[in-house]
Amino acid sequence: MNDTMNTDFLKRSKNALNSGENFLAYDLAEKSPDIAGTPSAEKLHIMSLALARSGSLSRAKELAALLPETNDESAVDICGLKSRLFKDTAIVTPDPAEKRKLFHKAAEISEKIFNEKHAWYNGINAASCYFLSGDLNRSRQLVASSVLPRCESETNKDMWLDATFGECYLLLGDYPRSADFYSKAAETAMATGQFGNFGSTLRQLRLLSNAIGDAANSVWASLHLPKIAIFSGHCIDERERPVPRFPLSAVPWIRKQIAQHIANEDIRIGFCSCAAGSDILFAQELLDAGGKCHIVPPFSIESTVRNCIAKFPGEWESMLHDILEHPQCSIVDPECDETGECEDCAYDFANRYLLGLARLRARDLNLPLVGLSVWDGKDSGLPGGTGSAIKLWNANALSITSINPRDAV
Repeated sequence: MNDTMNTDFLKRSKNALNSGENFLAYDLAEKSPDIAGTPSAEKLHIMSLALARSGSLSRAKELAALLPETNDESAVDICGLKSRLFKDTAIVTPDPAEKRKLFHKAAEISEKIFNEKHAWYNGINAASCYFLSGDLNRSRQLVASSVLPRCESETNKDMWLDATFGECYLLLGDYPRSADFYSKAAETAMATGQFGNFGSTLRQLRLLSNAIGDAANSVWASLHLPKIAIFSGHCIDERERPVPRFPLSAVPWIRKQIAQHIANEDIRIGFCSCAAGSDILFAQELLDAGGKCHIVPPFSIESTVRNCIAKFPGEWESMLHDILEHPQCSIVDPECDETGECEDCAYDFANRYLLGLARLRARDLNLPLVGLSVWDGKDSGLPGGTGSAIKLWNANALSITSINPRDAV
């Protein structure tokens, strides 16, 4: 029973890591049953890596310290994690001399296991960390004499291998060839939903590009990166609204505009609420386009349906039900169930919470975050409204596109 539960939780946790759901990956791995009161090495590895990817470095180190010393195949991943933690520590260390030492230590850990097990991903990490430590000659020699030949002998082609070729040629200064391989890796990652894995690749690319300087700009310029979008928009007009703003008749046009924007900007991940009208249209169109949608209601879903859906004309409740049943949709409970005089505060909190979640995801995946709204351009002055959300986005320097429902034809 425990073995089955263990396998299930760890498999789901790995899938979450691959897609960039770091907190979910940690939670799922944590639920995996221990054996005789002791967590398995695989469980500790997943939890530590999930924390490292989300920026929780101290706790990641604590868990990694519990990993056993081993010489079996798991040593490749364990040493890779420990090397990463030295690298992550180097990144946040202000003293240049100490930073170089930490990068060098990370390189030594990866090179040692590469020499023993010949896993090319340990080899490229060693070469990159030597480069970041300032030891350019050793970095390039390792790539040319060992890592590239090992990669060229690999028959199992995947996203990681293309990214490693890209990194090899980046370190060797062959930027056109590097760009070609990174582009292939990006295409594979986006087609297979490996946002988390490719986010790690982009993070490494950014580190190396910053160290190389302007010469590496062509590699970044060649990449077509999908976007993460945060959405806010008007509700559909209530029946008694005296001056139309978003009437039911405008729904087909708004839906089309949202769909076109999702396609043109290649939006793959979205964050929105779920009020009747443009929120639900955005979520539906994103899911129909093959994207992933995270919904943050202002209250519990029951209260949200009562306050933000049931009183509006249209089949919005049925549409929301279908959206929430979609496998690529997740709902985040803000744990706020206050109404009445505190209602505006709940809407404002939901806007801020939504932005925080979207920014964290963009940071973890190293993908651009943009704002999309259905807004008539008039600020109601109410906290938590669409105008308030756009002010918040502007304060965070987001690129914003607004669709005006009054332009519906």
